[in-house]
Amino acid sequence: MGSTYGGTPLTQFDPVGLANELHDGVVQEMSALLLQLETYQRKLESDPKAAQADLDRIKLQARQTLKSLRQVIAHLRQVD
Repeated sequence: MGSTYGGTPLTQFDPVGLANELHDGVVQEMSALLLQLETYQRKLESDPKAAQADLDRIKLQARQTLKSLRQVIAHLRQVD
């Protein structure tokens, strides 16, 4: 039996499907991280304590995004 990602057999993934999958997942998460970092940078000058809490949250989200990307890559490597 072949590997699946999101319930779809990976052998049936086409480039457009993969692009959509990455766009709807990792790219959206990275865009959100960038916006959060820009907000963090502005807040750092006015409220360093609150900025530190934001940075901790951003780092957690970055780790989750990296984990998601690694899962996609691992699934793609398992294609029969």
